[in-house]
Amino acid sequence: VPMQGWKRSCLFSATRLPWVFPSPNMPTWETAILYPGMVLFEGTNVSEGRGTTLPFQLFGAPFLSQSELLSYLAKFNLEGVVLRPVLFEPAFDKWQGETCCGFQIHVTDALKFRPYYFGLALLQSLLEVHREQFRWLPPPYEYEYEKLPIDIILGDAAVREALERGAEIDGLEAGWQENLDSYQAARLSCLLYE
Repeated sequence: VPMQGWKRSCLFSATRLPWVFPSPNMPTWETAILYPGMVLFEGTNVSEGRGTTLPFQLFGAPFLSQSELLSYLAKFNLEGVVLRPVLFEPAFDKWQGETCCGFQIHVTDALKFRPYYFGLALLQSLLEVHREQFRWLPPPYEYEYEKLPIDIILGDAAVREALERGAEIDGLEAGWQENLDSYQAARLSCLLYE
């Protein structure tokens, strides 16, 4: 049954409907905006905020230097987002019971914010700033016992390896843009909403 008055550019808040958790770790519609980029942190030793009331809206670790990370992130074109320095202590999951230095992520313009680009920029920044402490988590993950969890989340090892080499994220995006454009064109006839 098609909705009336809804457009593809509308955010969930425009529906004025109550948010129903699709998962215990997605308590708000804002979390859903961040998830495509912040889920990548499940494959790292940096907390993605699980064990707090703001999963995927917080990230950090005891070793994280807020000032150094912010300084490195300045080289990326991160629109529609502000990082607020925080300290938090997860009640469970990574760094349970330890104080994590990190950030709360505030999306200021959801139409300009690029969550996957943001997640890749954070990963590359952590690789550079915290080379000695930052780690990819080892298997198992999601019933897979050989591949690195980050490779499962990303789809293969190529993106991880490119990040480790310091490849430009804009270049990575350009590499899959043609396929995305083809998909966008192919799906047009299937869309119910403009």
